[in-house]
Amino acid sequence: MGMFDYVHFEMDCPTCGEKVNGFQSKDSNCFMETIEPDTLQNFYAPCRKCQSWIEFTRGYPSHDKRENTLTLSEIIGMGFKMEVKERDK
Repeated sequence: MGMFDYVHFEMDCPTCGEKVNGFQSKDSNCFMETIEPDTLQNFYAPCRKCQSWIEFTRGYPSHDKRENTLTLSEIIGMGFKMEVKERDK
C-alpha cells in the first residue's frame, strides 16, 4: 500500500447524504500528515455507506509568461523559504 497525506476536508456524500471524511491525496510529501486542500490538484475518498467515489481535481493554474523575472521579495511573498548551504571545498 502506498503512502499518502490526509486532506483537511469533509462533506456530505452527494449520492446518499452520509458524512464523508478521510480524504487523501498523493500530491504532497505523502508523509501521512493532514494537509489543506488549497495546496492540491487532486484529492479523493469513498463514501463508506454507499461506496460512491468522490474525487476533486483541478488543473495547474496557467500564468502568462513574465517579461521580467520575479524579485527575491516577490518569491518570498509567495511563501517560498530560502535555504542556502555552502558547498564543501
